[in-house]
Amino acid sequence: MPQRWWFARSPDAQSSNLKAGRWEFNFPPLQFQWPLRVSGDGMRGLGFLSFALVLAAATSHGQTPQPSTPGQVIQPGQPAPGVPARPLRPGETPPKGSAIIRGQVMAATGSPIRRAQVRVMSADGRGSGGVTSTDNEGRFEVKELAAGRYNVTATKGGFVTVQYGQRRPNEPGTPIELTDAQTAERVNFNLARGSVISGRIVDDGGEPVSGAQVMALRYGFAAGTRRMMPAGAEGGNDRTDDQGGFRLFGLPPGEYYVSAVTRNMGMISADINNTEADGFAPTYYPGTPNVAEASRIPLRTGQEMAGANFAMIVARLARVRGRAVNSRGEPVASAMMSLTPADPSQMSLSFNNTMVGRDGAFQFANVAPGRYNLSVRPNSLPSVGAEFATLPIVVGNDDIDNLLLSTSIGAVARGIISTDDGSAPTFKPSQVQVVANPAEPMTMMFGNNDMKVHDDLSFEIAGLSERRLIRATTGAASGWFLKAVMHDGEDVTDRGVEFMPGRAYEGFEVIFTQKTTDLSGLVTDDRGKPVLDATVVIFPANRERWTYLSRYLRTARPDTTGRYSVRSLPAGDDYLVIAVRNLESGQGGDPEFLTRAREEAKPFTLNEGETKTVDVKLSQVTP
Repeated sequence: MPQRWWFARSPDAQSSNLKAGRWEFNFPPLQFQWPLRVSGDGMRGLGFLSFALVLAAATSHGQTPQPSTPGQVIQPGQPAPGVPARPLRPGETPPKGSAIIRGQVMAATGSPIRRAQVRVMSADGRGSGGVTSTDNEGRFEVKELAAGRYNVTATKGGFVTVQYGQRRPNEPGTPIELTDAQTAERVNFNLARGSVISGRIVDDGGEPVSGAQVMALRYGFAAGTRRMMPAGAEGGNDRTDDQGGFRLFGLPPGEYYVSAVTRNMGMISADINNTEADGFAPTYYPGTPNVAEASRIPLRTGQEMAGANFAMIVARLARVRGRAVNSRGEPVASAMMSLTPADPSQMSLSFNNTMVGRDGAFQFANVAPGRYNLSVRPNSLPSVGAEFATLPIVVGNDDIDNLLLSTSIGAVARGIISTDDGSAPTFKPSQVQVVANPAEPMTMMFGNNDMKVHDDLSFEIAGLSERRLIRATTGAASGWFLKAVMHDGEDVTDRGVEFMPGRAYEGFEVIFTQKTTDLSGLVTDDRGKPVLDATVVIFPANRERWTYLSRYLRTARPDTTGRYSVRSLPAGDDYLVIAVRNLESGQGGDPEFLTRAREEAKPFTLNEGETKTVDVKLSQVTP
């Protein structure tokens, strides 16, 4: 499926517009889901949002999976009956089915949890899932589920969020495979109380700092590397009160860093004369601007750590001012300006936005020293004529004035859609989705929204910049899958194309095939028993293919029968597969882990169009 940014309103959101409430923000290229708390009465653009990003990570304490059909519990290793339903076509409404998931949510103390939220999410695109709340006995039921594979998550304020079958923090859970009319019983959860970090933020004179954004951070894996990221908890961020107090709650057990940043930066009009010389730099507990000098806070399950008090660091903060003009030399108007750290690990601390004035002027105040990307983007979805630009800058202790940022029209990619055997495709042009995904992690996917597929199966993507990977789908239900992307006779499927502003790139060919691969197998331990809590990693022996968004690298979790399933891998003769426990979400793409795993992984080949079974023994490789 194409990768794209999207918002989905959580059940407790206040309205269908961007108003106060809890939303979910998704950036699939990085495989992130963030709960998004929006405050205020609704705002027009991301540049005006007051928000806190919290990485939604699954946590521990799930029970051993035991779904069942009416009158018969499916035992581990026993395949579920029935024929799997087909995946959905692009834009198709998920069908209502006849399958049911039932269970109970209990506290670790043994008492039922009332009004816990249980969310059933499709794991394979075949169904729509559902959301419900538990009754007074902690019981829940989600009905009308179509046949398919689902992930089930239980959430309650103050408790650690748990995905069904999950046994350790930051691991995925166990998916549940359902067939028509099947009822999965005893999908039960034990929720532990989340850990708490509380404290007080003061200034250099000991006075409380109110309104500071405080966040719990941890090291995790994203885009194939280990980096600092927000903690996986709904209460993982807070704003200090009038006494400088904060309370971070619902944290899974683990080790955390606490950061504080004031929001008196960024949003200032260019015509206001800001004379402030000093300000509060982003600060880590126990009072340092350098994360390498920050103290880790280890937390056990349910532990409350009070007294995480520290003073904000006062530093000489810079002002960044300039003008933005378009390709015709005219002032850029109605555009959003952002100043974001060049280091992705610092994204949680500084995300400053402002609007460009009518005369093209912009200003950022109280900017801490560091490397940044200064970007200007359209204030609406990019179109053919949209212009944008990014300028790397280094901020020190001195102000930066008279910057000139010139925008350019995005590049255009044009080509045709064909089949590998030359046959007439059975899919319609309206079914085809062609996108240009960022080829590097943390690249904002602006300018990728204007895509057209014409009746003659020619296509055009406008507003492109930087290196992109062309991807396409017709919906798996059509039976056609992406085989290759060619440009001027060269295969650029996995290499991508560097798009220069204002240029037109002709000669693309997107090739579809009906010969897809289907890989599955049983994961067992050394006694031959099915393993449900491992992660299966499929990857090539060739290190050059261990890249961001690689088509050759997949992870999967065994379902409640101990079987994993991966579809549409490219054909290859150097694949490796390994099953390990304790692998964090995202760690399957980490080159350091893959280097260790390569020594013990099981080799196999996968031919074009082949359906293959490769059983895997649980490995003792350390993640």
